[in-house]
Amino acid sequence: MTTFQWILISYVIVLALVVNQGITYDVAKKKGIEGTKARLIAFIPIFGLIHFNKLDHAPGVTDAEVKNLFSFEVVSKRILFDALIVLLGYLVVIPISVLFYISLNNNLLQTLLFSFSIILLWLIHQGTVVDYASKKGYEGIAVGLIGLIPVYGFIHYMRKEKRRNVSKQALRNVFSFKNFIGRALIYGEITLVAVIVIVPVIYIFGMAFANLRSNIPNQLWPDNPSFEAFKYLFNETNYLKWYWNTLKIALINMFVGTILITGAAYVFARFQFKGKKAGLLTILVLQAFPSFMGLIAMYVLFWKFGLLGKPTALSILYIGGSIPGNLWLIKGFLTQIPKDLDESAMIDGANKLQIFIRIILPLAIPILTFVAVSMFMGPWMDYMLPGYLLQFYPEGAPADYDVTNQWTLAVGLFKFINDLNYQHYSAFAAGALFVGIPIATLYMVFQRYLIEGIMAGATKG
Repeated sequence: MTTFQWILISYVIVLALVVNQGITYDVAKKKGIEGTKARLIAFIPIFGLIHFNKLDHAPGVTDAEVKNLFSFEVVSKRILFDALIVLLGYLVVIPISVLFYISLNNNLLQTLLFSFSIILLWLIHQGTVVDYASKKGYEGIAVGLIGLIPVYGFIHYMRKEKRRNVSKQALRNVFSFKNFIGRALIYGEITLVAVIVIVPVIYIFGMAFANLRSNIPNQLWPDNPSFEAFKYLFNETNYLKWYWNTLKIALINMFVGTILITGAAYVFARFQFKGKKAGLLTILVLQAFPSFMGLIAMYVLFWKFGLLGKPTALSILYIGGSIPGNLWLIKGFLTQIPKDLDESAMIDGANKLQIFIRIILPLAIPILTFVAVSMFMGPWMDYMLPGYLLQFYPEGAPADYDVTNQWTLAVGLFKFINDLNYQHYSAFAAGALFVGIPIATLYMVFQRYLIEGIMAGATKG
């Protein structure tokens, strides 16, 4: 039989056991019996049902109520509900099982799973200690830090006197299976997200120091780290030129694009004129078409105007392509600024330009920051346009002209993993690390404005 057939058969068997346990335990409750022992007995097929049927009903329970548990309506609802629960369980268990199986022959995956398990157990331990200490009346940062110390955290707070009047049963419930599963699910999700975010970063750092040309490392950190990839990157390639080309485009894109789009958005937000609604709808429709649909047209225009092979000319395309979405975003923000401010300023003698510079712009800093950072990021991530338009020699280039001088970072780094003549995986990773520096710096500096801009820009159109 195929693997799918085995999974299907096991699913049916597990579903039958779960449905049987649910019905049997409901019968047990009608007999006045509840608890962990009754749940375990209910898992035993046939015997559990026979065992509880022999017992007398609980006071006030009739035979009709017990028989209703076996009615078609009740049983069908239980089967549908349990089928969904078991399916969700299989969707979780099967991928985990596959990962464990693959990890038997993969050192990197073994390391990841082992690290995940250790971190998960550590966090569960810390959460349990904090809950136990909280029951006894101990809270605060110190409790969380002590809970991080394996074993000692429990011993420390078990010896402490109770500050609250709490029963022994309440303290025991901290260690119950239900609470353990709850902590495992919560901390499991947190740990998984952390691993998904952190591990690729560590892997890129490890690859950068591994000095591998044609092989991809199967471990997070190399046994013998070195700076050879960085030396190759700066001494044997035009990486600094690529970086400068990309930075120039990004800065032009950020400053010129933000100014142009802000001016246009202000006009649409504050002035009434014929064709305003049609213009906004046209801009919105243009946003629906991806940029690669106009590659041929872009090539012809660049060719006719002599812009092929000129990196800064890409700013024209980036700015033009970012106008539709960002114009609507800024316009939505500016619309929320009361027009009473404009009228008050006009009474005081301010003209439209003064109102725009001294009143509107300071209030619009959050959304302008968000748009500016977004436009700055674009050229660093884009490969398609520079890869297509910067492969041609510019007009008047000498015979010995090096076409790599006009590449952007995306084009140059991609050659390290795609072109056999340039292939160098560690150099690719080393170059990628420096790409994140300006973007991360902008995000950290303007973090407050970025959050405000994201929340405010889309609340009103």
